[in-house]
Amino acid sequence: MIEPRKSVRDMAAYRPPLEGRRGSVRLDFNENTAGYPGEVPLVPAGEAATYPEYDAILGRLSAHWGVPRERILLTNGSGEAIFLIAFAYIEPGAGAAVASRPTFALIPHFLHAVGARLVEVPETPALEFDAEGIERALSAGARLALFASPDNPTGAVLDPGHVLRWCARFPDTLFAIDEAYAEYAGRTLLPRAGDPANLVVLRTFSKAWGMAGLRLGAAVGHPDVVDALRRVRLPYSVNAAAVAAALRLLDDPSGVTESARALMERKRGLLAGIAARGWPLHAGNAHFFLLRAGLEAGALCAFCRDRGVLLRDRSSSPELRGMVRVNAGTAEENRRFLDCLDDFRAERSLVFDMDGTLVETSRSFDAAVAEVVARRSGVPLEPGELNRLRAEGGFNDDWDAATELLRRRGTPLPWAQVSREGVAHYLSLARSVERLKVSVETLKRLGRRFRLFVLTGRTRQEYDPVWGEVLDPLFERIYCRDDFPDLPPKPAPDMFRAMMRLHGFAGGSYVGDSVDDMRAAAVAGLRPVGLAGTLTATILLEAGAEVVLDSPERIEEAFPAQ
Repeated sequence: MIEPRKSVRDMAAYRPPLEGRRGSVRLDFNENTAGYPGEVPLVPAGEAATYPEYDAILGRLSAHWGVPRERILLTNGSGEAIFLIAFAYIEPGAGAAVASRPTFALIPHFLHAVGARLVEVPETPALEFDAEGIERALSAGARLALFASPDNPTGAVLDPGHVLRWCARFPDTLFAIDEAYAEYAGRTLLPRAGDPANLVVLRTFSKAWGMAGLRLGAAVGHPDVVDALRRVRLPYSVNAAAVAAALRLLDDPSGVTESARALMERKRGLLAGIAARGWPLHAGNAHFFLLRAGLEAGALCAFCRDRGVLLRDRSSSPELRGMVRVNAGTAEENRRFLDCLDDFRAERSLVFDMDGTLVETSRSFDAAVAEVVARRSGVPLEPGELNRLRAEGGFNDDWDAATELLRRRGTPLPWAQVSREGVAHYLSLARSVERLKVSVETLKRLGRRFRLFVLTGRTRQEYDPVWGEVLDPLFERIYCRDDFPDLPPKPAPDMFRAMMRLHGFAGGSYVGDSVDDMRAAAVAGLRPVGLAGTLTATILLEAGAEVVLDSPERIEEAFPAQ
């Protein structure tokens, strides 16, 4: 078997949108879901049997964009233009190219395909272009700099002034700017394409013009650049139907402008509705945005897909972990998406363990256990002894742990007596030494986005006088061990299942700090989320945690809320 070139062997195939999407609400791939205005004009039989002619469409685009026609090259969508630029201007293994990260997948895809030495400049934590980082990369020398503006998926936009200064400072670098979403952003470099000579701007009819299925785009640049791209473009890569459809739209381009304006207005309304539901957002500058879903990203996309609403989980990109890209749609499509968010909240919950998770108890419960064991056995606890017992599993309840520690010391005591003495000592300490590990403000934010519950091994006697007044208003319900007197405690899943049945939710996450927490949540059908501290991350993962957070501050990263 003959092998392809190394750059092709080393790359994965680009994965376009999945088949079978047309019957759904398509908020996943940035299409203009309102579509082409009216029926796409049929191509007369004579034209269908003849190679397409481009003179008329080039003249109309020249007038519409205000650029000379010799600066315009028609392409099969902007994707073909990206490939042509990479192929024409990169010497395999020698030419360096600068791009941002994350960005439109075809940019690094084609740059790798042609053997470019790719320098990727990460966007800032605010998901904006790092202009200083880009300039440093350009200073090292590059044949090509290729950016999407607005970028996909972040919606970041390049300052046109920066680009023009770079063009002047780095005349040996070709700057290619993909403006697929320019009609939504209201910012463009198109009038300057080709002047300076090292600036080329790409446009597409797939987005605001509603022609994604017809594949029409253009590269606009200096005639010498256009000539180089034409040499490697497939002849007649743009078909006659695409030309006919674009000509019809160009009869009244104001309709496209108004459609884009109306879509951005619908986006603003959609974002307001999402924010009111407690979901944090990155709005960007195009008709799409990023929803910060954290650990719920995959579950949210699957939930919406089952209800006919398609979203794009971008968690595979390290910079976008936990983020879902959504494009605004029609008013009805946006309503259906908001309905999905409401249903998602109703059917899922965020449940917390209390001791060691919500509340720091090392100076209360742990001290009470140590006091009872030392006083009754005469043998004080060794450092780490209590946590080593908890790591075995089955000793999530502190009085169970104290009873077992006494047994192992050869001084057994009935559980009821251990419990009475332990509770008395605990209550004498708790009000003065216990503190919240997760702030009230954080819990209020989480409560806007999630149905919040607590399932704790405490009894009412241990909970109500210490934390009831503070925590009860923040949660839909707090369940103590004696609220389910006939059910076995963790690690059995029975109390979880009873709570889920009583409140009508089928899934969600349980945040806890013990082996028993992880085991019980997993069996009950909740995502086990470990909080390291009492036990190590390794122990919690071995117990079944899907993910382990290293501090309470990470809870809002895992479950973003506003």
